[in-house]
Amino acid sequence: MSQSNFFKGFMEDTLEQVMSSYADELHGTAASVVDPETGKHALVFVRRIGKDGWVIHTSGSPAFARALEQRLGLNKGEVHGMNEPANRERLVYLAHASEDKALVKPLAEGLMRRGIKVWYDNWEIGYGDSLRRKMEEGLGDCTHFVVLLTETSIRKPWVNEEIDAGLMSAVEGSAKFIGLRHNLPLSSVSPFFKTRLTPEFQPGEEGLDALSGEIYGVSKKPPLGEKPRYVQSHEPGSTWAASARTVAEYFVRNSAHAQPMDPQASYAEIQQETGLPMPDVRIGVLDLIGAGLLEKQEYFGGEGHIWPKSDMFVTFDADFMDWDPEKDARDLAVHLTNLDTDQADANEVGLALGWKPRRFNTAAAYLVSARVVKPIEYMSGDAYWPCGFMMGDELLRFVRSL
Repeated sequence: MSQSNFFKGFMEDTLEQVMSSYADELHGTAASVVDPETGKHALVFVRRIGKDGWVIHTSGSPAFARALEQRLGLNKGEVHGMNEPANRERLVYLAHASEDKALVKPLAEGLMRRGIKVWYDNWEIGYGDSLRRKMEEGLGDCTHFVVLLTETSIRKPWVNEEIDAGLMSAVEGSAKFIGLRHNLPLSSVSPFFKTRLTPEFQPGEEGLDALSGEIYGVSKKPPLGEKPRYVQSHEPGSTWAASARTVAEYFVRNSAHAQPMDPQASYAEIQQETGLPMPDVRIGVLDLIGAGLLEKQEYFGGEGHIWPKSDMFVTFDADFMDWDPEKDARDLAVHLTNLDTDQADANEVGLALGWKPRRFNTAAAYLVSARVVKPIEYMSGDAYWPCGFMMGDELLRFVRSL
C-alpha cells in the first residue's frame, strides 16, 4: 500500500469515527427531550447523508420537532416528522447528472407548471452557497425523490450518493422514491432498480402528465361503479326476495301514472333494464304474481307481457319514490271527509291537494284496496284513477281511528 493511500484510509477511518461519535451525541441529546404534547419520549432517528451530512427524523409531534431543534441548536425545519399530514406540499428533489441538463431542465419546468415544487440545483444553489448544505436541505424537505437514470448518471458517484439518501428517505417513509430511465435498458441498471418499478421516461407533455399524476397520487383505476342490483344483499327486515324487490322497482320507477297495466314489459325487457339474470327475473315475477301485485298474459309463440296491479304501487312506492302512500292515504281520507259529501271527483281532489296523478293514484288505490272508499270508474281518458269516489261510513270510521 502506498503512503498516500495509507494516509487517505487513515483519514477516512478517523472521519468515520468522528461522525459516528457526533451522531451518538446528537441522538443522546435528542432522546432526553420529552414530547410536550404527550409527555413521553418519542423516537428519534439520526441518519447519515453522504460523507458528512445528517438528517434528523422523529415520530413525535410537530411541537416535539421544534423542541428538538431548539435543544440541538438547529434551524426551524431541520428536524422532520415521519408522519407528514395528508395535505403536505409536494416537493420533488430532482437528482441527475450535469451532462443531462438539457433533458432535466424541461422536466423541472414542466412539473412546476403543474403545481409541483422542484428542487433543481440550478435554481437552488447560488454564489457562495454550500453545495452539500443546499442538497441536504432539499433532501430533507422533499416528499418525492426523482432520479433520472441515464447511461451517464448511473456512473456518477455524486448521483449514487443522492440515490442512497433518497432510498433512506423512502425507507423512513418521509419521501417516495421514483426512478426514471431514459434511453437506458433495464438490464443496465443495478440489481436494486430491477426489483423496483423504473418506467421509461418520455420527454414531452405526455411524459410529464404521467409523472405528475404519479406524484399527485392520481389513481390509474377507473371510477368504482355501483354494484349490480342482482348482487345487492337482502334488505334487512324485508320479507321480499332481492329479485322480487328489483322487479318491483322496475315497475314502480317506470310507471307514468301508477295505473293498472302501466307499464307493460316482457321478461327480456325487465332483464335488460335491471341487469338481473333471467332465472332471477322469472322468480321475482313469480313472487310478485303470487302476492297479487303483478299479472301476466302468455301469448302463443311468445313469452307475453307482464304488468302491475294498483297494489304494486301501494306496496312499493314508499321504498323507491319520494312519498309514502300510507301517509298520503290518511291525508286524502281527511280531505274527502272534510268535503262532507258522498261522492267526489278525483281530478278536482288531486288538483286541490297539489298532487300529480302518479302520487295521487297510489294514495287512492290504498283507500280502495282497504275498502275505505269505493271507486267510480268510467272511460274518461283522464290521468287520475279512479275517476271518482263514493264515500260512506267506512271512510268516517277510518278517519276517526287516525
